[in-house]
Amino acid sequence: MRRMTTKMHEAGIKAAKTRRVREAFSRVHAAERASKRALRRHCKEHGWGVAFLEGPTGAPRTGIIDAIAYRLGRENPDRMDLRLIQLKGGKAGVTAEEVGRLKEAVETLKVKYLIAESDGNRNSLELLPDDLGTD
Repeated sequence: MRRMTTKMHEAGIKAAKTRRVREAFSRVHAAERASKRALRRHCKEHGWGVAFLEGPTGAPRTGIIDAIAYRLGRENPDRMDLRLIQLKGGKAGVTAEEVGRLKEAVETLKVKYLIAESDGNRNSLELLPDDLGTD
């Protein structure tokens, strides 16, 4: 029987750590997918649309707002209701700090209008006022 060398022992420890990290990563992403599905279903059942705010790679953002739920007014179609949402999943609980950050996000929300006009050419778009991308 061969004795385990120090190198083999260290490699085994490293492999076990890698497995734990990958399994945790997998659980977190599975919980995130389940939370998104549940929110989509809930919004659809109650007449809301939902948009998830993600980075270019599909990864969640680092900010407090993970999604926006929206619906047009029933009596007045020019009215819109919005909800800023932080999505929680798995064993993650809500903290008082997160509630405070979300309330602050609502209070500091900036809303402006924009008209996007196209002449049918895919490369031509006029914005009125042309302030998209400005602060």
